[in-house]
Amino acid sequence: MVLPKLRCLTSAAVAATLLGAAAVNAGNCSVAGIAQPSIPDGQLLQLTAIPVTGYQNGHTTLSFCNVTVTYTHPGKNDAIHTTVWLPLSSWNGRLQGSGGGGYAMRHDDSVLAEAVGLNYTVVATDGGHGLVSQNSAAWSLDASDQVNMALLDDFAYVALNDAAVIGKQISHSFYGYGPNRSYWNGCSTGGRQGLMLAQRYPTAYNGIMAAAPAINWPTFLVAEYWPQFVMNQLPSPPPTCVTDAITAAAITACDALDGVTDGVISAPDLCTFDPLTLVNRTIACNGTSVTVTQPAALAVSLIWTGMRSSNGTFQWYGLERGAPLSMGSSSLAATTCTSPANCTGSPFAISSDWIRRFVLQDPAFDLSTLDHADLDGILARSIAGYNAIIGTDDPDLSAFRSAGGKLLTWHGLADPLIFPKGTEHYYRQVQARDPAVRDFYRFFPAPGVHHCSGGEGPVPVDPLAQVVAWVEGGVAPATLHAQAADGRTRSLCPWPLVSMYKGGDVREAGSYACEEPLRQWF
Repeated sequence: MVLPKLRCLTSAAVAATLLGAAAVNAGNCSVAGIAQPSIPDGQLLQLTAIPVTGYQNGHTTLSFCNVTVTYTHPGKNDAIHTTVWLPLSSWNGRLQGSGGGGYAMRHDDSVLAEAVGLNYTVVATDGGHGLVSQNSAAWSLDASDQVNMALLDDFAYVALNDAAVIGKQISHSFYGYGPNRSYWNGCSTGGRQGLMLAQRYPTAYNGIMAAAPAINWPTFLVAEYWPQFVMNQLPSPPPTCVTDAITAAAITACDALDGVTDGVISAPDLCTFDPLTLVNRTIACNGTSVTVTQPAALAVSLIWTGMRSSNGTFQWYGLERGAPLSMGSSSLAATTCTSPANCTGSPFAISSDWIRRFVLQDPAFDLSTLDHADLDGILARSIAGYNAIIGTDDPDLSAFRSAGGKLLTWHGLADPLIFPKGTEHYYRQVQARDPAVRDFYRFFPAPGVHHCSGGEGPVPVDPLAQVVAWVEGGVAPATLHAQAADGRTRSLCPWPLVSMYKGGDVREAGSYACEEPLRQWF
């Protein structure tokens, strides 16, 4: 949902091993040297091609051809900019589609530069919406406050396939061959985009890395408001120090379930910590002593449980124990306080924007006035109006499988924004349709990892490389290599297995094995 700096790209060494980076004589980086692409239902407005040399990306100097294709879909009043960067030498023969975050369909140029530095041609689209991540004010509503459905279609799926088509044509025109294989790389919105491509456009990419995917968009965006709604029912929402203390207590209680105390809950399904056990406990809060109240503890319990209707029925999942609840703008239970006893809620911007603009079509609506029946109605309207467009929850991946596609998803179990159980729910649905799902699609939970990166847990290293190995070498990922900020390594296990300590150096991946999560671990 936010715009994290993605680092999960294929290393040059792995790329060379898998395919052998082929030195090529780059083509003519000019409008005259590149054929105009044919775009499905689209009309080309402009094509530019500019050679770029000496581009600094960290410690790497890049040279590439920067092609921008601007086009429209007649009758839709859109103007989409698709960017293709093509290495001037040592192209590896692969196209990489690069995903976005939040409402932005692509990341900034530094992410594209990383792909080029690894000898990919990379394509990204702005969907006609620019790079604004946190709100849709520039495009969601027309002058009459009606939703721009054509532009929503572009964001949800249309521009994604367009970009794949354009990227392949531009690459072939520039180099005179290929691309030999095409891959998608994205997290959050980029993860949703990857799954959308697998569902609607199964031949667009040979391999897809779709991390922390924003699937079930119309459902989970409303459910993201649930923590704020719960806190709005209190006399005053709890300050950050209280929610942090409850989270820390949960981690302490359930950390050692995998045999190691490392600040990470590896098996949150087995964690039964009850925040009510902290009621009346005194904690330090910016130099002030604060008592954990029963309403505050109950609020956290409801946030973990997940959104329920006014009659108590399940509507969507909650955050996992161990996920940050109030980590500023990148969290769902954030508060701002003038004192520990005087706090107001700070809703997650994208969730609020979706409800106000797309569901209520009233950008100024005060969400704090909602009662439980109102929230029920908002969820129902969101699903009814938009699930067919952007739900991205179709479990039928048979066409993608038949095309030989390979799909990998990982999701941090301490994600403070997108509910990991939603990803698990989708994977269960795919598995129900195809019990041999692991032949082409694998899901790896990442204990202790936040949204796309960060957290105490080990973060996957080069998951796209494992997709490439799967597609081109038939090597299915048995585990995902991951590394924490402090250097600890772990092999992430495919769902539903959990990494259990078996002896040896607790910092090394080889000291663990993937096992079924069993209650007798206690």
